[in-house]
Amino acid sequence: MSKLNAEFADPCLERHFTGHRNAITQIRFNPEGTRLATSSLDATVILWDLKQAARCIRFAAHTESVYGVSWSPRSNLVASCSKDRTVKIWEPKLKGVSGDFLAHGKPVRSVDFDPTGTMLVTSSDDKSLKLWKVATRKFVTSFACHTNWVRSAKFSPCGQMVASCGDDKTLRIYDINSGQCVRSFTEEKGMGRQLAWHPDGNMIAVGMTCHRVKIFDLVAQQLIQLYQVHAGPVNDLAFHPNGKFLVTCSDDETMKILDLLEGRPVYTLTGHTGSVTAVAFNHDGSRFATSGNDRQLLIWKSNLHTYDIASYEAKVTGEASLSESGIEPHATTSTTTATNASDQSILIDPRQSVAYKHRDKNFQVLDSDYTGHEYEHEQHQRNYGTPTETVYPNTSSTKNKNDTQSHSSSSLLQLPKILQSESLSHNNHFPFATDKRMPDHSHSSSKYF
Repeated sequence: MSKLNAEFADPCLERHFTGHRNAITQIRFNPEGTRLATSSLDATVILWDLKQAARCIRFAAHTESVYGVSWSPRSNLVASCSKDRTVKIWEPKLKGVSGDFLAHGKPVRSVDFDPTGTMLVTSSDDKSLKLWKVATRKFVTSFACHTNWVRSAKFSPCGQMVASCGDDKTLRIYDINSGQCVRSFTEEKGMGRQLAWHPDGNMIAVGMTCHRVKIFDLVAQQLIQLYQVHAGPVNDLAFHPNGKFLVTCSDDETMKILDLLEGRPVYTLTGHTGSVTAVAFNHDGSRFATSGNDRQLLIWKSNLHTYDIASYEAKVTGEASLSESGIEPHATTSTTTATNASDQSILIDPRQSVAYKHRDKNFQVLDSDYTGHEYEHEQHQRNYGTPTETVYPNTSSTKNKNDTQSHSSSSLLQLPKILQSESLSHNNHFPFATDKRMPDHSHSSSKYF
């Protein structure tokens, strides 16, 4: 019998924030894990400094709901996308440089930096994905294989591929160099709300409107895991950096932590009122954040570095015995729950905890002040060589060529030129995957059920 891990601990709530005026749509930690960016239907992005709890910055340059946000790999830039059809790239500080460009003909649902920070991928209700160069704001190429709204598009860890999912019930994988769709999986029951790349780059998880979570092996070109643990559409999901766990969130007001090696949910977390819309791990997986339609931002200690299957099983068995005997554990926030036959996870309810009751609500929200840069105008000049008149929201004036040139020395444009993307390690420690790189079988298609 294996020795129990004395350090074993369940996930627990650490911080509790409110600040947005409407539902939060996405969460992203910066690469260092010291700051959080949240986008919202209130048309703003808020930067939360986890080291300075009394201060956060509100970026309010969008004119309509903000659907997505992304940090550059060096944390020196943030990109946000909106229903107003624009993408804005800005410095994450109180005063800085902000630029924007009209990215799509319809609302932009997601934006993502590549691992080098030199490229952006956007997805939209116009059924397309687009690649952009960050430093020059230059349009590179478009992927137009989807036949309905594209909800999510993300670069692979190595930056050589992009995955997308949307309302046409397909998951598609594109090769950046060839511009071709090299994989296509077609769903029969539900649409993809959000996707996540596994850290090894060979697997993708998709959260779906049919309440399911699916994980695909791109090397084997097949579905390898299916979870039916939520009672509502799955809105977001994120892999732990070690690749062994997946956190998910749903309209059913819960979050789940899945043990991918065991193939089952191990924790069910509550605390939000209404749909839980976004989840994210920090760089080392020591923390994760959740948010929802209730405008709350919850920061959790994952404690997954202490996870031990023997200790977990002993805890589940012990709590089940106490429950059956009619004696409940004293002052605990965790009990076992069984939402279905395959879900015997531990329930974590933080609403009686000190962290939940002492909500961080006395912080100062500072509105950012940015110097604008006329991306759309410059892009038209570069692509077509003729002047264009650009009308900006909330102003009656137009910008001309001289105005554009006056900003040409902005720090936003002086980004380091990285000629090549460094390939990330593909050492695989995941038992049900292979360490082979994805073979080149262009346009292969699979159905999954």
